[in-house]
Amino acid sequence: MKIARQGAKEKILIKKPAWLVRLGPLEWLKYTYARPEGDALTLLGSVKKGLQVGALATNSEAQYFQVVGDHLTLLNTSQITKAMAKSKATQGGPAHCPTLRHATAPLVTVKKRRIFTKE
Repeated sequence: MKIARQGAKEKILIKKPAWLVRLGPLEWLKYTYARPEGDALTLLGSVKKGLQVGALATNSEAQYFQVVGDHLTLLNTSQITKAMAKSKATQGGPAHCPTLRHATAPLVTVKKRRIFTKE
């Protein structure tokens, strides 16, 4: 948050969130399913701006869409192009998940209990 002073008045400038694009199939699989051959959409990755999240797709007319399930939302092409220039492709596993190691089986000890009977 920035504060700009103009005479006796103070103006608070709030930076609007920008689009965040992450490329790769691991990203778009979180929000939609793989499209069949011959579909008009080509899935590229994921897109996020504030609380708006979804898969990023493009069509043959070079328009960008946010896809959540089967719902499509048309996106501003110039804003997405700028965000894609800054993006990095994800490879392998997700960046936030550590690689899985083979865990050893836990050792279970069963304690015998004495059973008292009345005779």
